[in-house]
Amino acid sequence: MSTIQKTARSVDEFVKIVSEAEPVAWFRGHANAEWSLVPKFYRQQDRDRESEDDVREQFVTCAPTLSDVKPAGSWDWYFLMQHHGAPTRLLDWTEGALIGLYFAVREDPGHHHAAVWVLDPWELNRRVVGKAEALPPGDPGTTKRDRQRYERWLPDRFAPRKKWPPSPVAIYPGHIMRRIGAQRSCFTIHGLDQRGLEEIAELIESPLMKIVIPSWEAKTIRRSLATCGVDETTVFPDLEGLGKALEISNMEEDESLPHQGAYTRLGPSKVHEGGVGVFAIRRIRKNTPLFAGDNDEMVWVKKSELPRRPKSIRQLYEDFAVIKADKKNRETRYGCPMNFNRLTISWYLNHSLKPNVRCDKSYNFFALRLIEPDEELTVDYRTYSE
Repeated sequence: MSTIQKTARSVDEFVKIVSEAEPVAWFRGHANAEWSLVPKFYRQQDRDRESEDDVREQFVTCAPTLSDVKPAGSWDWYFLMQHHGAPTRLLDWTEGALIGLYFAVREDPGHHHAAVWVLDPWELNRRVVGKAEALPPGDPGTTKRDRQRYERWLPDRFAPRKKWPPSPVAIYPGHIMRRIGAQRSCFTIHGLDQRGLEEIAELIESPLMKIVIPSWEAKTIRRSLATCGVDETTVFPDLEGLGKALEISNMEEDESLPHQGAYTRLGPSKVHEGGVGVFAIRRIRKNTPLFAGDNDEMVWVKKSELPRRPKSIRQLYEDFAVIKADKKNRETRYGCPMNFNRLTISWYLNHSLKPNVRCDKSYNFFALRLIEPDEELTVDYRTYSE
């Protein structure tokens, strides 16, 4: 059974889709529709039972002096870990459809399609534990027999010969924090199978729906949700949530078009035979800051860490990196973009002893003089690369 996928372009369309879904449904919003349903604990390699027990041990040891919350048992401790960003096998869900939608679009500037996943927790549990219901395993009111259905997913730390079950299961938390109640929180806790829930649900034939929110509709949906009373203070009912809500309400959204602040484009270089150069697309006045909005993040790589082969990979560092030398003029460090797939126009500036562009100590570029349209921009590499 493959995942059902639908598209919602407005709050009204979203509500119509979820109203036709299963009577019991949980929702999870993703700012990027391509993100998989994988808990934080499994987003790194070589994660196993022993490494999680170590994390749990450290958290339980250090947390009491840092919080006023007093967890009643292992499950409450685990929910507290999730709440504060520690790596766990939990995935957050909510019983509130509009809350799930808000989490999908709350910080989405429209760079990616967002998505809201819809899960039938009762059906998942029917297939995994044989009972079509979801319970709070850490609640004192839960019967011993029901608690035993779930304890395999969270055995005591360092308990011998205890393995997690392969599939995830749906559970409710105890309301040990205000946000859990406000967000109508619920969770899936995952087992040994490190694949995303969408793959596991297909394997065990448990229904799962993905509602895609087109990137260009995120801003409008966010405004519609605010009109409906779903905003930062709704899901974060504390001073931090209030502060964030005030920040958002007093922040003007960037309505500029992509061409604003752009002065250049790439073309065949006239100073670097067979290479690529940067050319003015309009008149650029002296001291104009160039490449506004360019991602200027840079990492420094030691020369000893550079790959020797293949030559084509090594050449990326030679062609595009800012090269620093020691006092004996030996190359030691290469300043590179965070990833060579993120090369921006500024990295294509060619070298000239008579440049029309200067570079300051923070690697910001400015016009040295008036630059006319179609003129190639050049910089003296010696001013920042040795």
